Amino acid sequence: MSRRQPAALAQRMQREVRKVEAEAREATAGDPGTGQTIIRMARHQPPLRTLLEAGKIGAIELAAADEIALAAFSVATGGILHAAALERISHGRQDDNPWPAHVALAVRNYQQWQTHWTTEWKRTRNPMLEVIWSSVIDERPISAIAQDIQRGRARTARAIIWGLRHYAAWANLVTGSQAAHWALEAHCVFRRGPFATTS
Repeated sequence: MSRRQPAALAQRMQREVRKVEAEAREATAGDPGTGQTIIRMARHQPPLRTLLEAGKIGAIELAAADEIALAAFSVATGGILHAAALERISHGRQDDNPWPAHVALAVRNYQQWQTHWTTEWKRTRNPMLEVIWSSVIDERPISAIAQDIQRGRARTARAIIWGLRHYAAWANLVTGSQAAHWALEAHCVFRRGPFATTS
């Protein structure tokens, strides 16, 4: 009696490539390229899209990412882009704050959150701030971020998820026991293993 031999690695890879090609053809109603090209392109797409398509993040994490991006952009431009709207926003009153209330709140939340993770970096070499900046602002692929912080892709993806959730808890996008759980989990992502200095 002959026993069935397990499929060779090359055969499994070919099956995976054909499967990806078939799914892509169905989705685009055309020829999107070879399966290997599709897989390669998927590895280099923005990390939030990758995690969203995998069902690992949802609306709350995206809201946190939007607030981080809004705060970073507002601080980087120094309120210059809002200057034309200042009179309308403040109803003719000039004050020290160049932003509308929701932008000022986002900037305050982000600056406090950034200070928290900067302190953690100095204390424990936790690269969470770098991970979130690279994924949300720079939109670097997960593999590139993992290489920068010298961690694996899985841990880096986990850091993006829990970093966004930590920000959501920090900015009161979630409250109660969920916020406490998310804050604790974010601090546990890089707890094990040696911490590499990236700067």
